[in-house]
Amino acid sequence: MRGPTRELLADRDFRGFWLAQTALASINGTLRFAFVWLVVTLTDWSTAEGIVAGLLGLPAMMFSLVAGAWSDRVDRKRMFMGWTIAALVTLGAFTVVIAAGWATPLWAGVAAFAIGITVSVSPPNLNAMVPLLVGPDRLMNAVALQNGAMQAAGFFAVVIAGFAIDGFGDAAGFAVLTVLAGLSLLAMRPVTIPPDPVSTASEETFGASIISGLRYTWANEPVRSLVLLSMVLGSSFSVMQIAMPRVVEEDFGLDASSAGTVMATFGLGMFVSSAVMATRQIGRHGWNIALCVGLGLGAGQLALSFAPNFRVAVVIMLLWGLNAGIAMTSHRTVLQRSTAPEMMGRVMGLMMTGFMGGLPLGALTASVLSVWVGPARIMTIVGASTIVIAGALSWRPVIRRLT
Repeated sequence: MRGPTRELLADRDFRGFWLAQTALASINGTLRFAFVWLVVTLTDWSTAEGIVAGLLGLPAMMFSLVAGAWSDRVDRKRMFMGWTIAALVTLGAFTVVIAAGWATPLWAGVAAFAIGITVSVSPPNLNAMVPLLVGPDRLMNAVALQNGAMQAAGFFAVVIAGFAIDGFGDAAGFAVLTVLAGLSLLAMRPVTIPPDPVSTASEETFGASIISGLRYTWANEPVRSLVLLSMVLGSSFSVMQIAMPRVVEEDFGLDASSAGTVMATFGLGMFVSSAVMATRQIGRHGWNIALCVGLGLGAGQLALSFAPNFRVAVVIMLLWGLNAGIAMTSHRTVLQRSTAPEMMGRVMGLMMTGFMGGLPLGALTASVLSVWVGPARIMTIVGASTIVIAGALSWRPVIRRLT
């Protein structure tokens, strides 16, 4: 570890926060894989996994802004602890349902929506905590360290879940996620979160504070464009997360552990590039966004759609993950630098509405296109479309000039 990383992890409060968020992010990063693979084993109806994955992401679209506004009004740590307990309970209950042999596609959809609610409330709150725990000169390093740790944890969680499913059945994958929820609670328990800056949110009605967050975001560039890019990021990634397990099963003829390895290699690449950024001070974030989101996001998915075998897919996913680590670190760093402190929870809520809420949009796209084309060609179409849409947003001067 180099200077900035060592300095951040030496702080007890940031370290505990970092571990808690990493464990929760592991759950978020693995849930899509666990649910999609469960549905693949429950039914041959290819549209079902898109529907269930959409139900998993729908709460983020519905509640992230509400959660962000709420976090600007209440004790952030207490809010996190309460919702993580709810996640632990719902994950544990569904693990029992699967182990008892009661799981059906319908129950999977109900569980996906319920669990989706519990895990979609905390990310805006957690992201808003970062500027409270670190100084402005360490914000990029903290964001990169978060991204790197989350992806490393996601890498191991997906691989462990894949092997657990192969060895002990579908319930084992969800049991792993239940344990992670417990670890997240233990890590956050001793952390002290500094108080928020003076905010007008508590002086407004709840509805008014949400509306003021929307108005603030729409009226301020580059905040508006960066939030819109969040939806492009979420939608594009979600199509890959839905389609790739089916490609591994149908086109490559492999099992859950192989699917988990392919998916987790993306996280490994993201971990490497994020870890490098965590040790440095890097400027010109606008160009990073233009190149890595505007071009690299869609190009990675396009290349992946033509992978002829498992090994080539792993290489492409690694390179795509390296690109994503740079893209997401620069994206969130400049978004938080550009946001007024008293609006941080609401803007982070809008960001997560776009990023996590992009899952239902991607799931709907995958479900509709699966009627006419296979999962690989779905990624071809979405990859090409992403290059056009993300490029149009990110290559404008308002983004490229960001530092």
